[in-house]
Amino acid sequence: MIERVTRHFGRLVFDRDAIVRAALRAYVEGYLRRIARFWYPASDGMEWTGDLQRGAIYNVDVEGNYEVVAWTEAGVVGLACESGWGPIQQFRLSVDAVTGGPDDVRAAVPGLPAELEPAFVMAVGWLYVGDEHGERWAGVGFWLHGDRVGGTLFDDPTPYGARRLAAWGLLHKGRLLPLSCESYRPRPGWIVTYHDRPEDAPAHAVIDAVVDRRLKGPTEFTPAELETLLLPTPKPERVLGARWRLQKVGITWPGSPEIPEEPT
Repeated sequence: MIERVTRHFGRLVFDRDAIVRAALRAYVEGYLRRIARFWYPASDGMEWTGDLQRGAIYNVDVEGNYEVVAWTEAGVVGLACESGWGPIQQFRLSVDAVTGGPDDVRAAVPGLPAELEPAFVMAVGWLYVGDEHGERWAGVGFWLHGDRVGGTLFDDPTPYGARRLAAWGLLHKGRLLPLSCESYRPRPGWIVTYHDRPEDAPAHAVIDAVVDRRLKGPTEFTPAELETLLLPTPKPERVLGARWRLQKVGITWPGSPEIPEEPT
């Protein structure tokens, strides 16, 4: 674990295991959001690849802003893009220097340790590719390796997209918090603070319990957990969709056989 105090976001705390847990929790929360008894999930849309040792999560909002956080046993790399601010705009990357690969956005993670190159390459693989020049789109990044941390996230002035990465250093009780507007009383960086609604507590307690079990191995919801968690009459197709998505990360429904992959 390492701490950094920043001008725009205050005290940020980065921990490899906490970030991986928060990524898993946010993914689970995101695919339960339309069938469970809680409000305001951390993400509008998430995708997961890999596992708890080596993997990545892609988090996008309805306006096309996104971040990718990738991890290996060595540490974590995060890259983010705010719409309209890719490497050409943010780092003054020459069009002639565009490769369509990791070097397009390497300026986001100066000083990247060699041990984190696999995580960096994994993260780059999720980045949007520009239509006009074919560049990978990210405008800010961070890396975490042991007791060292770096990246343009800590630059002053703060690059566009930094708030998406700062959220991973402002976890609340192991939860990635959503980003929002001022009406929801955000912390520095527009990270929501209105997240402790009493009526949501039982559902969040179930999610926490399931995620903690999954960190030790594949698990499934208990009938009692589902009774607490789910809305009274969730739409069957939404339940099936959630089952597909959670099966991907080793979480299943009680007594259910493994279901086929989600149709594409």
